[in-house]
Amino acid sequence: MLIFNKKKKNLDNIYNKIVEESKVSYYLFNAERSDTDYFREVFQLNLILILWYMKTKNLSEKYLEYLIKIFIKDLEGMVIELGGSETSLRKKIRKLLENFYGRLYAFSEIFDNFENEGKKKMKDVINKNLKSPQVTKLMINYLSLNYNHLKKLDEKDFWRAKLFINK
Repeated sequence: MLIFNKKKKNLDNIYNKIVEESKVSYYLFNAERSDTDYFREVFQLNLILILWYMKTKNLSEKYLEYLIKIFIKDLEGMVIELGGSETSLRKKIRKLLENFYGRLYAFSEIFDNFENEGKKKMKDVINKNLKSPQVTKLMINYLSLNYNHLKKLDEKDFWRAKLFINK
């Protein structure tokens, strides 16, 4: 338990880095739109990429579950902030989580096979969700760079939250 409590602070820092990176990337991808569609996309993909990395490095399931738990708390807060009632909270969160877990599964398979068919599959999935060839191209390049960065990332640097390229 002591080890988990020690890592908990690092996991909070990692989650905050994911949010920070997603905000920066959101503004790069969001030149022509003013809604939050791209932020949600970028944030979920960044989180999925980090969870995939943790899984490939055989880090404890507790750590993955902890990051997902923080994500769920953020979702609950977001739904309440946007005017969602407490009574409909579970229903809305369940729908968002089903979407997230579906994407987590699909993108984990894409990242597992990235060098083979994964990159092409990723292009198809992202293009379907974003419907903008320009943003899709930027997103593919962004994810490719960060995928390659994470493949080479040492576990010590991961715990220091050096998660994304140039960060």
